[in-house]
Amino acid sequence: MSEAPTVGRIVHFFTPDRSKQCNGIDAGPYPAMITQVTGIDSCNLKIFPPFRTPYDEGMVPIHDAVQATERYWMWPPRV
Repeated sequence: MSEAPTVGRIVHFFTPDRSKQCNGIDAGPYPAMITQVTGIDSCNLKIFPPFRTPYDEGMVPIHDAVQATERYWMWPPRV
């Protein structure tokens, strides 16, 4: 991981759970804010899906620490 996660940072959230996907975005990315750092490779997130109520996801691992079929977060690309 290139930088340490900290509370308040904006990240991208991805989920394979169809019940949490919306607005044609499929798995993501969905904007999310880190609300708590729970480990070296996981965080609690507040997810902000378009046209839906924000919700919480706990213990979400960073992309580097998961299989492709799991939910995860990653840093947004810099342009």
